[in-house]
Amino acid sequence: MIIDTLSIPGLGTLKIVETYAFYDEPLLYCCQNAAGHLYLVVAAATNEQGEIWLFAGVSKTRLNRIRSGAIDLHDAFADPEDGFLIQVTVPYDDSTQLQIVSVQPNQIPQDMLPMPDECLNLKTETLPKLRDPKEFAVSSKQETLNLTLNFPDTPRTEAPIASLSMIFKSFQDVLNTIGTILANVPRANEQIKKNMRISLVDVGAGSFDVRLASTELVDLLDESKFGDAIEELLKLLEAGNDQDQLKTLLDPVKSRVVKDYTTFLRTLSGSIIDGDFTWTSPHPDRGGSVHLSKPQIQEIIGTLQEYRDEEPYTFEITGTLTAVHLRKKTFEIETIEKERYIGTITEDAIDAVSTATLSREYNARIQEITTRRNTTNEADTKYKLLGLW
Repeated sequence: MIIDTLSIPGLGTLKIVETYAFYDEPLLYCCQNAAGHLYLVVAAATNEQGEIWLFAGVSKTRLNRIRSGAIDLHDAFADPEDGFLIQVTVPYDDSTQLQIVSVQPNQIPQDMLPMPDECLNLKTETLPKLRDPKEFAVSSKQETLNLTLNFPDTPRTEAPIASLSMIFKSFQDVLNTIGTILANVPRANEQIKKNMRISLVDVGAGSFDVRLASTELVDLLDESKFGDAIEELLKLLEAGNDQDQLKTLLDPVKSRVVKDYTTFLRTLSGSIIDGDFTWTSPHPDRGGSVHLSKPQIQEIIGTLQEYRDEEPYTFEITGTLTAVHLRKKTFEIETIEKERYIGTITEDAIDAVSTATLSREYNARIQEITTRRNTTNEADTKYKLLGLW
């Protein structure tokens, strides 16, 4: 058989586009004719007359699944996409014509087919490549983040949904926390959550390339609070495990972001081999990219575990006084956003609380103290009521 090209009546001139097994000549390969039709071909047997080859017509999608090992080689021929195979006998005598017959898979002896469970395992892009990120960001007026995630043991452009859901949730949580810090408020209210909301807009080829974007559009100056939060997150990722840089970035707010940032990194470490984070903004001067491997992520987590935060954070809220225990000096206040603050009453606030009425709305000054265990990075948050009016 001709190695590079072959001419089969009824199929046309076929060019070998990819070889999977070779011994003196291609034994398992894919070829394509001028019309673009693809065929998976295997050397099936030999007899006194010549070599017997089996041709199975395949679509691009089917070929990708065969390449990646999702469909084994036995089933590729035993259960062909077209429902039949083309058997070609190439005679040893060059003066003798090819013998070409269409056969049903059940007419083929099993010893002429590849062994069951024999698979290829080639890295295969099974999704189209994503549109240029800058073009997308400018035309859609959305802050855009491409996550290129390399999952282990996944030759196709696919990803385990359980891992993705945890990554997406922890990513949204850390953005909400950063947005809260930038807004200088104690908790992520509905407006902040709206500003930080992420949309999944596309997936594409790569290891697993997922495009996320701000649900909210940027303003007329191509600026957005979402972009501000992404910029801060990218600074954290770029800092890696550099203790000095992390201290500078985290010291003002570490009690509020270390936990969510560490959780995000843990979900990545438990799921991927490595990943790229590329921020593209409609604003021409904003954006950036960071690559992190699993060992680097684990090093950052180790550095973050050294933080033990006991610095208080004071803020004011408006809410309903729902419970008071003067002897135990405890209180409970619930805000209109249904956020509950339960803690102890300081001596400075005890007089105001003792004359307050339950179920009435008050302004309150609260101190938050978060401590973190070095070994597990678990956080313990406590509240003190400093004032009520």
